[in-house]
Parts: sequence; C-alpha cells; structure tokens
Amino acid sequence: MKRNQRYETRLEKRKQNRFLNIAIGLVFLLIVVVAFNLFSGDENETASTSENEQTESKNETKDDSSIEMESDKEDQNDDRSSDESENQSDDTETNTDEEMQSENPEGGGPEGPWEPIGTSQAEPHQKSYDDQSQDWKEMIQALSYATNIPEDQMTIFWLGNGGGPDISKGTVQSNTEKIKYDVVLQWIPEKGWQPISVTQVQ
Repeated sequence: MKRNQRYETRLEKRKQNRFLNIAIGLVFLLIVVVAFNLFSGDENETASTSENEQTESKNETKDDSSIEMESDKEDQNDDRSSDESENQSDDTETNTDEEMQSENPEGGGPEGPWEPIGTSQAEPHQKSYDDQSQDWKEMIQALSYATNIPEDQMTIFWLGNGGGPDISKGTVQSNTEKIKYDVVLQWIPEKGWQPISVTQVQ
C-alpha cells in the first residue's frame, strides 16, 4: 500500500511540474510578444514624426522659393508686356489658320486620298436622306470634299442608298466646270462619312 501511495504521489508531482512548466512557458511567450509590440510601436512613431518634420521643412523652403519666383516673374512680366502686345495680333492670326487646317480632313478632291470628314452625330448612326437632317448636311460636306466642288457651286442630281446600311451614293456636278461625278460614301463610326470612290461620268 505504501508503495502504491508513493507511486501515486510521484505521478501527481510530475503532472504538477509539467503543468507549471507549460504555464511558465506561456507566460514567457506573452511577455516576449508584448515587449516586441511595444518596441515596434515606438520605432514606427519615431519614423513617422521624423518624416513629418522633413516634409514640413521641405514645404517651408518651397514657400520661400515660390515667393522669390513670383517677385521675379512680376519684374519680367513688366518688361515683356510691351512685346506681348505687339505679338498678340500675329499669334491670333496664326492660331486661326491652324484651327481651320485642323478642322479640315487631309487629302480630298477626285484623286484623294480621303479621310472621314468628322461628325456631330451620336452612335448608333441612322442614315437620313431628309434634306433638313444633320446626316444629309454631313453627306453634302463629304461630297464637296470628295469632288473639291464648293457646296454653293455644286448641283446634286441624286443622293441615296448606296447598297448597304452604311453606304450612300451621290451624283453631283460643278456649276462652273460642268464636270459630273459619282461618289460613294461609307459611314465610319464616330468619325463620319468617308468618300471611298470618286468616278467622273459623262
């Protein structure tokens, strides 16, 4: 009986020792984790404060330099005001010429090459042969561009479907030179009518 009691007491002591060892290990791990979080948090705060100080100092130097730059610009503007007033009229004429060129597509005339003339219509496009519609006006512009005949000097003999949903065909003549053309137009989405063939007819 005594041996059994001793054996049991030893087992209990061993169990208690294991439990205590596990508890001590867990407490030690918790201490390490808490200490790590504290130190890493302090380093982040230190880094952020140093970065804020650097950005503030940079902003201050930029403000000082911008004040100096503005004063220099005011002096230069006073000197240049007379030159700008002289060159302003020349620049206005040049800009007007450039805008006119950018609005007109390249090429044109019976020999081509032809580009889409541009459009103010939204997609999906619907063909219209009503002479008051925007589509009709843009087709007339494309015919004028393809034949190099001004709209006010062009007689339209016929303008209608060219055999497809996006194809139109027109027959026009120059009032001055009396030259007649058959012109085939194709609708290019979001770019407008593009001449694809110009044929002189008798």
